[in-house]
Amino acid sequence: MSETLLRLSRNRRWRYGIALLTVLGALAALAPLLAPYDPTAQLGLARQLLPPSAAHPFGTDIFGRDVLSRVIYGARISFVIALSAVLLSVIIGTSVGVAAGYGGRLLDGALMRTVDAALAVPRVLLLLLVLALWERVGVASLIIILGSTSWFGVSRIVRAEVLSVRERGYMEAAKSLGVGQRRILSHHLLPNITSPIIIAATLGMGQIVLIEAGLSFLGLGIQEPTASLGRMMQAGSALLVNAPWTSIFPGAIIVLTVIGFSLVGDGFRDTLDPRTA
Repeated sequence: MSETLLRLSRNRRWRYGIALLTVLGALAALAPLLAPYDPTAQLGLARQLLPPSAAHPFGTDIFGRDVLSRVIYGARISFVIALSAVLLSVIIGTSVGVAAGYGGRLLDGALMRTVDAALAVPRVLLLLLVLALWERVGVASLIIILGSTSWFGVSRIVRAEVLSVRERGYMEAAKSLGVGQRRILSHHLLPNITSPIIIAATLGMGQIVLIEAGLSFLGLGIQEPTASLGRMMQAGSALLVNAPWTSIFPGAIIVLTVIGFSLVGDGFRDTLDPRTA
């Protein structure tokens, strides 16, 4: 473990990604303390579409709300959704992948054909279909929807690793010694397939941030008055000429967040994947 951390600390992309995500994560975690205004408070007609100033560093939107406060709270929601949805997808995908790779040919065939069928459906179409059937989408609902439609790729990665690991000598030795299946899975199999799961999860967080922002931009994600970066960009898209700050700042936070997760994921891949070491 200490050797892995040392190798990670030497990876430049990982360091830059961690530094960027630490700053953004601190802003999101400390939103109630750092946001100068209530993100849903309309400050009056006199404060509509004010340009960036000392009182409002990111300006105000068409409803007189402070853009900086809304960006901070929007980043918080993006982090919560990304972390929670990826955690849910990893749990489902790992369970399905382990069952497919370790459960025998019949179970493997049934599960993988189901995954193949799900992957054949464009993800955007699948999300639009689910959201159209969902009565009201809140943060918890969006986490469930994104998490339950994001595990297909993880399951295939995990299955491939399980098929490789189960043929190794220490697995055969554990079976010959009469070690129970539960202990084999928890002590011998899962610890040796964590690297690709970590890499897939980290890279998946950036994708979830983009998907959540895109759905909110289309009006299918987080609804007003809750602050959402994608929703803020959609509301400001008609004001790019007169009030560009209403879209530029939330868009910049989305870009920085995705870059941060991508750098960390690349760093993990360079360090943990022996094929790129």
